[in-house]
Amino acid sequence: MKAKSRTSSTRTPRPSKQLRQRGRPRATHGAVGKEIIVVAASKLLDTLPSHRVTNLQIAKKAGVDPALVRYYFRNRAELVLAVIEYLLANWNHTHQLPASNNADRISVHIGNMLDFSRRVRSMQRLMIDECAESGDPAIRKRVRDMNMAVVRFYAEMLHLDADEERTSPIPLFVHVATIGLCEFFSAAQSMILPLAPARMGKEQLAEKYKEFIVSLMLDGLRSRID
Repeated sequence: MKAKSRTSSTRTPRPSKQLRQRGRPRATHGAVGKEIIVVAASKLLDTLPSHRVTNLQIAKKAGVDPALVRYYFRNRAELVLAVIEYLLANWNHTHQLPASNNADRISVHIGNMLDFSRRVRSMQRLMIDECAESGDPAIRKRVRDMNMAVVRFYAEMLHLDADEERTSPIPLFVHVATIGLCEFFSAAQSMILPLAPARMGKEQLAEKYKEFIVSLMLDGLRSRID
């Protein structure tokens, strides 16, 4: 019996595997930028204590490979600061100050500060613990620049000249006092609300408090802004 001859099969050569260059990792859901990671992180930080928000959780929320978080952000402080800058930019875009007299501009600014503190209750804690005390000088500089912009705003509203702006601590004190007045009210709701007058809900209480701190600050600054 004649043996069957083997038919030589022509195989399509496989493309040689190329080593992926170091750098940006592949994302599971296509190309993404920093913003999708920042948005995901901001949503998690809005609902969870900061120490419980990990890169893995952020990547899962964003639907990307965790390596992409590490690619875009060298360290946690850089990611947290990017979240803070993102939240502030979006807030300022929709809450612009009126082009009117300085008293009105300060009033609206303080009101916005309270509303923002109630919306993003962890921001100042995040900025202090994870950014202002960072070992990265570039991060600390960005925090300083962010706060100096507000201090300079108050210096302008208080009609300080160049020499006074360099030497007077008043604009800084106004900034610090406003943060304290807004942050404590927002963070201590569980203690404050049970003390509120009967039948006064938290939104009404917040509006009354806003009126109070605006009046308090303006009364103290009236001689300088008139």
